[in-house]
Amino acid sequence: MLIGRVLKRLLKTHYPRFVFGLPLRMGAVPVFVYHEVEAEAFATDLEFLRHNGYRTISTEEYVRCAAGRASAGKAVLLTFDDARRNFYEVVLPILREFSAHATLFVPTFWVDGPRNEANSRPVGTVSLFMTWSQIHECLDSSLVDVHSHGHRHALVYTSERLIGFVTPALLASHPIYDWPMRRVCDGNELGWPPLGTPIYASEPLLSATRRLLEDEAASRACQELVWDNGGAEFFKRSGWRARLNRVYQAVPHKMERTENTRFKELVASEFALSQELFLAELGVKSRFFAFPWVLGSPLALDLAAAHGFEAVFGVGIDFGRISRIKGPLPAFIRWKNDWLRFLPGIGRSRIRDVIPEKLKGFLSSQHLAH
Repeated sequence: MLIGRVLKRLLKTHYPRFVFGLPLRMGAVPVFVYHEVEAEAFATDLEFLRHNGYRTISTEEYVRCAAGRASAGKAVLLTFDDARRNFYEVVLPILREFSAHATLFVPTFWVDGPRNEANSRPVGTVSLFMTWSQIHECLDSSLVDVHSHGHRHALVYTSERLIGFVTPALLASHPIYDWPMRRVCDGNELGWPPLGTPIYASEPLLSATRRLLEDEAASRACQELVWDNGGAEFFKRSGWRARLNRVYQAVPHKMERTENTRFKELVASEFALSQELFLAELGVKSRFFAFPWVLGSPLALDLAAAHGFEAVFGVGIDFGRISRIKGPLPAFIRWKNDWLRFLPGIGRSRIRDVIPEKLKGFLSSQHLAH
């Protein structure tokens, strides 16, 4: 199953021509996406750009150039997703050192600040993400644009297909965003689930066409089995999976489909709540939007336009869709930062030298349930 998912992603992903040693198209400005970085590697990227005469530009300048209203010359757009603390602690000082520009796409639910207290963010996440004060400091540097990455950055269950159960090993190996939003007492819960929780196939909320709500009784029965038998110690005993499966199957359960109007309201809230927090914390609404994971559904694109966004960003796997979009917003591709040093210039990387590592990376970066 994993190999099939890897091959599907490889075949659907569009790779820029410069990766294969070809020159950039006339007027092309590549866009790269980062998440967390190591200081030495990121500084080396910026040194490569500087040595080869590339400018780092703002989001607005990029969108104007893409629309043919300006020319950026030899330039790139560097984007960072998720507002992780790593951006403030590692990226910002290096941007200052190189006088380089970057764009930070912020999922507003996860930012630490008084207006977010009602969100009840999962325990242990505060140290992972930036505060609004730190985001202000980034803006004040004049080196960082700040725009929206949605509100919750959420996955939702879209199938009754059982993927497995939450184990200590899965919690340790999958980041917080890999865990789908769960129904808890008629509310929604994000972040790390309790041990034993059943996991179903899921999709990004903004790309999905439906949401299925898991059966709370089945989830609770599995969680209680693990809790009553030592918690993490339960998974060190042989036969733990069979025991969980028996308990799961013994509880009559059926997933419930969210009514269409409520689903549309949930999708719309990703844009509305994000814009509300941008206005409250930064004094302005966001103009540009980067979709988590992949480009949003037609519904999400329409709602992004309705909430004041002027352009949206996807990733390489979205190339086919982006080339067919007629409206309501321009959409742009971003490539993983791994490809930056393939740009034309002195010291560029060569594809034959990195194929083994890239394949290894694809195998190790597959998401848990989508």
